[in-house]
Amino acid sequence: MQYKNPRIKPIYPLYRIDSNTFRIGAQVGITKEFNDPTHQLWELAKLLNGQDIEKVFNKERKKFPDVQMSDQYILDGIDLLNKEGFIEELLPQTECSINKRYVPNIKYFSHFIDASGDRFKPQKIINQSKILLLGLGGGGSNILTLLAGLGPQKITIIDYDVVEEENLGRQFLYREDDIGKNKTEVAKKAIQAINSNIEIEAHNMKITTAHDIEAYVKEVDIVICAIDEPQFLITRIVNEAIVKGNKPCVFAGSQVSHGRVFTIIPGVTGCFDCLNIHYSITDPGFLNQFRALAKSGFQARSIAYGPAIFQLTSTIVDEVVRVLTSYLSPVTLSTQFEVDYTNSTSFKHPAWPRYKERCPTCGNGKEDEWEVFKYYPLFNR
Repeated sequence: MQYKNPRIKPIYPLYRIDSNTFRIGAQVGITKEFNDPTHQLWELAKLLNGQDIEKVFNKERKKFPDVQMSDQYILDGIDLLNKEGFIEELLPQTECSINKRYVPNIKYFSHFIDASGDRFKPQKIINQSKILLLGLGGGGSNILTLLAGLGPQKITIIDYDVVEEENLGRQFLYREDDIGKNKTEVAKKAIQAINSNIEIEAHNMKITTAHDIEAYVKEVDIVICAIDEPQFLITRIVNEAIVKGNKPCVFAGSQVSHGRVFTIIPGVTGCFDCLNIHYSITDPGFLNQFRALAKSGFQARSIAYGPAIFQLTSTIVDEVVRVLTSYLSPVTLSTQFEVDYTNSTSFKHPAWPRYKERCPTCGNGKEDEWEVFKYYPLFNR
C-alpha cells in the first residue's frame, strides 16, 4: 500500500530487548519480537512517528550509508510492521475534529485497524447512530450509561416503571432522591448531564403489542431489548416489531447466576420464533418443559447482583457496537451467548437457522402449526 505519514501506533511501546532484538507491544497476544541484528528495522521503526514518507526514506538511508536501500526496500519493512498491525497514518486534521471525550475509544479501535483502514470510522458511525433502548431496569439503566460514554446521536428510551429503593443496589443511574419518579424522566435527565451531545427521547409506556413500538423501531439503526417481563412473551413481541421494521436487535436477559445475549438481524439470521421452531424440531424435551413452565404460574423475580450485571451489560453494548460498526464480527448472531457470572466465563449455545418457509414471523409459516406459541400468553400475568 501507499503511505504518507506512517507511524507506529502510539498505543504500543517500542523498545529494545538486547543488541539483536526489539519489541513492539507489551501485552500477551499482541506483542511482537523482531530479530534485527543489523538494526535496520529498529531504526526504521523509530523513524515512523508520522513524518512524511520521503523524510523517512532519506533518514533511513543516511543511517546506513553503506547499504543500498531503494524506496521499495524500505517500504517492505513498513509493510512488515503494518502486517503485524502496528502501523497507522497520522491524520492531524481528523484528530482535531474529533470530540476529545471519544479519543480513548478511537485508540481502542485503532488496535483492530491497519494503516489502510480508517480508525476513526467506528466512532463516526456511533456518533451518527440512533438507538432504541427498551427497558431501564438492572440491564437497561446500565446499558444506557455505557451508551452515553460512546456518544450515539440519539437514544430513544422506553419504560413504564418508577424508581424503587430495591433498584438502587444495581441500577446505578438512579439516586435515593429519585425514588417514586418515572425511570424515563430520571434517566433522560441523568444522561443529558453525562453527555449533552446526545439527543434523548423518552416515552413512559408499557409495551403490550408489537404495534406499540413499530414507529420507534423504524426511526433507529438498532434496538436493544433489556425488558424481562412478561417473561418470554415480551421477547416475542419485540421480535415481531423488529422483523416488521427490518432493524437489528440485541436481546438480553439475566437469570440468577447467568446472563444471555443474542442478536437478530431480520432477513439475515433466524428470528426468535425461528428459535422456538428450532427447539421444537431438534429437542424432544423442549415442548413438555416449556408447557410445564408456562402453566406453573411462576413469575420471575428480580435477582440481580451489581457486579454480575456489569458483566452482562458490557457484553451487550460491545455487541451493539460490533453490529453497527463491524470493527469486529458480532459474536451473538442467531446464537445465544451465555455469560457465567460466577466463573467470569462465557460460551455459545448452538446457532439456530432461519426457517424462512416455516416461521410465522420472519417467513411464510403459520403460527397455529406450532404448539409452542399457544403457551406464550400464559406468561402474561
